[in-house]
Amino acid sequence: MPSRSIRALSSLVVLTSLFALVACGSNEPDSSGPVLPQVTLQAATVGAAYEKALTATGGTAPLTYSVDQVPPGFSFYGDSGRLVGPATTAGEWSMTVVVRDAKGAQHTRGYALRVWPAPVITTTPSRLPNAPEGKPYTFTFTATGGTPPLTWSQAGGAIPDGLELTEDGMLTGTPFGPALYEFTLRVEDANGVHAEAVIQVPVPTSTGELPDGGPVTDGGTKTDGGTTDGGSDGGTQPTAVPLKMGNWNIEWFGSLTEGPTDEALQLANATAVIADAGPDVLGVAEIVGVDAFNSLKANLNGYSGLLAGDGWYGSTSQKVGVLYKTSTVELVSSSVVLTECALDFAYRPPLRVDLKVLRGGSPVDLTVMVLHMKAYADSDSYLRRKGAAVCLKDYLDTNLPTQNVMVLGDWNDDVDASIYTPYESPYLNLVTDSARYKFLTQQLSESGERSTVSNSQFIDHQLVTNELAKYYVAPTKVIKPSIVSYRSTTSDHYPIFSTFNFGSAAQSGSVRVTAPNGGETLQAGQTFNITWTSSNVSQVNITYTLDGTVWRSVASGLTASTGRYVWTVPSESSTTVKVRVADAARADVADVSDGAFTLTRPTQQVFINEYLPQPNPPASGGTTPDYDQQFVEIYNAGPGLVDLSGWKIHDAKSYTGAEAARHTFVSGTVLPAGKAYVVYSGPSAVPVGAQYATYANNNGYGLRFDRGMNQQGAGDIVYLVRADGTVQDSHSYQSADVDVYQGYSFNRSPDTSATGDWDLGYNVGGYLYASTPGYRANGSAF
Repeated sequence: MPSRSIRALSSLVVLTSLFALVACGSNEPDSSGPVLPQVTLQAATVGAAYEKALTATGGTAPLTYSVDQVPPGFSFYGDSGRLVGPATTAGEWSMTVVVRDAKGAQHTRGYALRVWPAPVITTTPSRLPNAPEGKPYTFTFTATGGTPPLTWSQAGGAIPDGLELTEDGMLTGTPFGPALYEFTLRVEDANGVHAEAVIQVPVPTSTGELPDGGPVTDGGTKTDGGTTDGGSDGGTQPTAVPLKMGNWNIEWFGSLTEGPTDEALQLANATAVIADAGPDVLGVAEIVGVDAFNSLKANLNGYSGLLAGDGWYGSTSQKVGVLYKTSTVELVSSSVVLTECALDFAYRPPLRVDLKVLRGGSPVDLTVMVLHMKAYADSDSYLRRKGAAVCLKDYLDTNLPTQNVMVLGDWNDDVDASIYTPYESPYLNLVTDSARYKFLTQQLSESGERSTVSNSQFIDHQLVTNELAKYYVAPTKVIKPSIVSYRSTTSDHYPIFSTFNFGSAAQSGSVRVTAPNGGETLQAGQTFNITWTSSNVSQVNITYTLDGTVWRSVASGLTASTGRYVWTVPSESSTTVKVRVADAARADVADVSDGAFTLTRPTQQVFINEYLPQPNPPASGGTTPDYDQQFVEIYNAGPGLVDLSGWKIHDAKSYTGAEAARHTFVSGTVLPAGKAYVVYSGPSAVPVGAQYATYANNNGYGLRFDRGMNQQGAGDIVYLVRADGTVQDSHSYQSADVDVYQGYSFNRSPDTSATGDWDLGYNVGGYLYASTPGYRANGSAF
């Protein structure tokens, strides 16, 4: 067998958090490498919008940016070097930014940031000393906080005639017109953050008497910038936040060989249809030409968008994608998911896009999944759609059980009955789980409406979770554009649109994570303050995830108004960690870290050293693998004995909690230093007399590792989990880049190295053995 090195490759765009800054030092850059700007950044104010790009010059594109630490509230974008607010905590902060180019050249520069607290008017009491009619009068207002300079003005009500409020906060002049006057005083800082207070000014007569009656409040404004209309100060959430979402299969869009033949006309028509409908989010399918998609995006003022990639969609493939208005939603992340079910999805796995609906100061998390199911009314196509529906529901149930989710696109089948007659809908598993899911398009199907030009069925659907359904505003509509020869010039599908109002149900409460918010590196055992802001929420629950799939509890039933929880960082290692803070009474009122952060720990003493995912058939013959021979080898590289009691071995499915652990080490199981312990899948594989070996104790189910993707399987993940539930070690072969060969194990390279890469054991041991459970890779004893 030829030498083959296996590597699991991954990429991560990290969103990290910051505040306003001053350049305070740097290393000397390479003369041909990138250089960060030496700039003084404007100070920030808690709660104020803020954005500054620390864009480097020079270097070989693409440039990537990173930061060493992240003050709460701001975000730092690793692809562009942008700092984005608002700040949430006042103070003086520092950070070090590193920029690297494609050739590895880098430059480092330090920055410092001053974040001011929001301004507060400190003048007391609200009723000022008397200002006698006809006598000179002066009063100076005071405030704390705010980014200098502070500017004072009248925001409403009436100031006594003869008095003037200066921008420096001095009320001065000679009043006349005896009465009790009342006005709204405003102070605003350099970043536009303001505070207000209602002030009363008594103007008695020359004899000291104050006329009867209520305060005079209708005198108008006396300084520039103030008004008497009590305008909004941005502190309350809007009562209506409509969001229009849609999906459209734009037939063979951008293809030079398929679909409409006049590409320019199809582009113009598609632009007109979308611009006229004005959706905030639009899922699109059958996008072939990337250039055509970019032209469509450029033609739509105020829109951005993206297409599915990750190696699953070629240059001539029909791709799915998303267009969205940047004024109403913000892109958080995107990825191609359910690749393990690619065959059932006709090798067009769904695109997942995580968004934030911009709702005042409390954005709402929204996940959109765009799909394009297998076409045709035949047995194979029907069964593949049915299989895809199972994969989809499992994914939603496991990964997005309490989130606002919409799955939309070309489902290529109906939800009331299948186009492959006389069979039931392949999506019946989703239709019947009405407690958790709702097809917004089901009523259109049942009423006999159609979503394509040529066929009678409705095959372009929108599915929402019960959490998102609360915001739905009926009805869902099919748009049939008034375009001449629409079928031949534009598409054979009609666009579908639904509307949601995130200003109604969402008004009951909001939560926003402020730290950790992306880019932090936390050490096992240290304490870290998880912080958040909330409105109309009594208690919150906190969870975290290492991989975006499995969520584990941090704390429950915390008083929301405290906004802080001291977390002892668990002994786990991952670069894709996020925290979620959710209303304990309504799981859909929640927020997740904007970007991933990192957990690190000292090099572990006990780790997975070798495992066999796909064994050979038994020696007696046959083609069915001898699954008892699957194994996981655990090695102790530490100086002393380790108690494994209660530790577990999981695969990807059991780790989610869907099934029991594949093996649980019984009480009293110990592993001495320098020794390996092997867990086999079944009893027939355990060598006679082996001291450190056993078989999976899960009622005969075995380890159940899946085949590799190169063997038409989904791949798998092997986990070693401590008794406290934290992950000690893991390795994944759920990637098309990692091939599985029957009978050949995966092994640490170098052997028994906790920090080693993974390779075939055959390669590691010098091409001697396909696998070596209980022995070193070269066959020698431990």
